[in-house]
Amino acid sequence: MRLRYQLALSAFALFALIFNSAGLMLIEISAHQRFQDQLEAMIGQNRALDGLLTTTVSLLQFYPSVQSLDEQLKNQLEKMLKENVLETGVRILDDSGVCLAENQFPEIADDQLTLPQPDQIWLKTKRFKDREYLISAHQVALNSRTLIVQTSAEITELRLDQEHQRWLFLIITLVASAVYLGAMIVISRRLTRPVELLAERERQIASGNWHQRLDLSGSRELKALAVNFNRMAETVEQKVAELETGNQEKEIFIHNLSHEMKTPLTSILGYAQLLRRTAMKPEDAEKALDVIESEARRMEQLSSRLMQLIMAAQPLPPLKSQSVEQLLKQAAVRLEPVLQAAQLQLIVESEPLELEMEEELMQAALRNVLDNAVKASSAGGRLWLSAFRLNTKIIIAVRDEGRGIQDPHPERMLEPFVMEDKARTRKHYGAGLGLALTQRIVTAHGGRVEVKSKPHAGTEIRFVFPLPSEQPTASDKSQLEKESAAGKAKTGKEGC
Repeated sequence: MRLRYQLALSAFALFALIFNSAGLMLIEISAHQRFQDQLEAMIGQNRALDGLLTTTVSLLQFYPSVQSLDEQLKNQLEKMLKENVLETGVRILDDSGVCLAENQFPEIADDQLTLPQPDQIWLKTKRFKDREYLISAHQVALNSRTLIVQTSAEITELRLDQEHQRWLFLIITLVASAVYLGAMIVISRRLTRPVELLAERERQIASGNWHQRLDLSGSRELKALAVNFNRMAETVEQKVAELETGNQEKEIFIHNLSHEMKTPLTSILGYAQLLRRTAMKPEDAEKALDVIESEARRMEQLSSRLMQLIMAAQPLPPLKSQSVEQLLKQAAVRLEPVLQAAQLQLIVESEPLELEMEEELMQAALRNVLDNAVKASSAGGRLWLSAFRLNTKIIIAVRDEGRGIQDPHPERMLEPFVMEDKARTRKHYGAGLGLALTQRIVTAHGGRVEVKSKPHAGTEIRFVFPLPSEQPTASDKSQLEKESAAGKAKTGKEGC
């Protein structure tokens, strides 16, 4: 059964129980109160009769008569009943049960009415010819005589009125129940509509429609439910997108890795077989061995880079606040032999800044970028290594005057195995993993990598970090990695 009907029926059952119980209780209380009023009126009538009887019997001794005392008593009682307006039927009996006088008393068989005992008053209800009566009886002691007074009051109308109220209440109950049930179905439908809509959206999300969102209006609770559901749906969609992007990146990575491994292995196997099967001149054999050594070095470099890439994905050790200026100076000192061999000038500019870092990893990130800048520059050129504060960020930048990046999306160079000039990269035993490793290191430190380049006008790569007081938490770093992955996925799609 649907929730709306369960809610409507539950509310209707509760309403019916309370409404019927209260209504029937009111009817019974009203009937009981009217019966009590009738009973009190009868008791009052009995007291009045007792007084009249006492007075009548007392006066008999002052009026001499030729009649016997019993005849005089009977005549006086009949006269008393006729002269007084009584609201109830009355019958007066002697102590042996013989009727002395009566007025409007119902013709109820005497065997239905027992005689009361001394100091006893009883009340009974009796039916006679489809009429119902309330009968009372008690003894009255008068001098040497004892009389039995029986009174009656018809309660047929009271019972009929009570029955009429019950039937009327039944009709009112049926009408009220029908109206209430219809209203509850409408109300419950409106109340459960958001839940049904939520369930429908969940089914659609479960079937793969991750873009589904919920738009609820009304109470604050419903709006909060819609907001939380949309956040959950957005998180699920983001997680699915990340998984899909991650799977695509893994497939691309494996494909590129296979390709990068296949090329040197083919060369090594080819020249090894050639050396084994062919009698070669010493100079030709020397060239073949040079190729084998070169390709082996490429594979060694590739293996080393892969290991660094894997290690960069591991949690960082506790970071220490260190001087950015000192970091840049050490990077320049380590690069000095390479700069001299390439006939390049490195200009270092740094403001006095502090940054929480793992020094060796940051040195590796800088070395990767600087190596690329050296390879892209011509003899006599200049390189710039700078660090400065920009608003609430710390920027570490490497800029060269080299050939630049031809790709319209230079940020693609941050992806594994993506190379601007494959021939030049392989000449230096590269595999397109340096900038990917750099990005992982910078992201692990809570920053991001920006690439700006123009063909034949040089390239600038920036490490952007928040100030130490605004260093992101672990969750913020995770979010940065997600944004970076999403940006790479978007760039890859646009590039295709």
